[in-house]
Amino acid sequence: MFAKVESQSNGIDLIKIDNEETKIVFTNYGARIVSWKFDDNNIVLGNVVEADEFYTENPFNFGATIGRYGGRIANATFQLDGKTYQLDSNNGQHNIHGGPHGLDTQFFDYEVEEQVGQVKIIFKTTIKSSVDHFPGDIDLEVIHTYDVDHKWTIEYKAIATEKTIFNPMNHVYFNLNRDNKVIDNHSIASSKLDMYLLNEDNIVQSLEPVDLVNKFNSENIQFKDIFNSEDSVIKEQMDRFGGIDHPFDLGSNEMTVENKHFLLKVKTDMPNIVIFTFNDTTSWQSDFNIYKAHSGFTLETQCIPNDINLLGDKAPSILEGNKPYYSKTSYKIFEK
Repeated sequence: MFAKVESQSNGIDLIKIDNEETKIVFTNYGARIVSWKFDDNNIVLGNVVEADEFYTENPFNFGATIGRYGGRIANATFQLDGKTYQLDSNNGQHNIHGGPHGLDTQFFDYEVEEQVGQVKIIFKTTIKSSVDHFPGDIDLEVIHTYDVDHKWTIEYKAIATEKTIFNPMNHVYFNLNRDNKVIDNHSIASSKLDMYLLNEDNIVQSLEPVDLVNKFNSENIQFKDIFNSEDSVIKEQMDRFGGIDHPFDLGSNEMTVENKHFLLKVKTDMPNIVIFTFNDTTSWQSDFNIYKAHSGFTLETQCIPNDINLLGDKAPSILEGNKPYYSKTSYKIFEK
């Protein structure tokens, strides 16, 4: 295994890792994944050739590190220890993905470590309270590791100057089809697939999820069967959003997604995963936007969005000041 750095314009560097059968590319802009190829099959959405133009204007957060808070915070406000914090509203009246100056828009410092059987990229930045209006500054490391077993691991290490909320994740879009057709044919599987329902603003409306394993009488469910379900509750959600954009509880914090070519295994220590099936691709008026609905799906390992307003002082996203934060997620690809 080896890595090389290629500099494009606008300050964007590409860190390319070659592992013979598989190749993976990251960038310092948003500490993001750009490409992941198994032989000639790109299993994530992205643009290597014109990354310097593609990512700076892309509104879909392709492959980006998201933070300080992944997902929506209702009405762009929350309370912590009796104090109310007003955030930027960048999704209607809500805050999404940490606001308009989130980590996806930041250039990270980085270093590359080539080790036996793996390559590690350590991205570093500081999240400033003066920029995003959350309490506390956060020193952050996002560590991407790729190994000889075709496993991509993300680790987040952080420490805040004061009590705050912190809910980082990665916004990678996968598509395991060799022809890059829509992902309706993919199956998701876990011993538990509990899906939280959303209101019209994509905010979790109830902490009583729908048990999909029970609804479909299976631990392995195709996306198209969820999309086309005649169950009244599921159908209402699919009709409203054009697909999935929902947090899930998983069995043992792991799941697989597969089609006839590949199987992708996800393991995480985060309590939830948000699956988004790229339901509306029309908002980006650009020649770069070649995507149609259901071109990809995300697996965003994180706390349930808006947990601070749903759970108050019991929200898992609360991070105490000067207390180290750590989380880890891995994605491993297998060819069938």
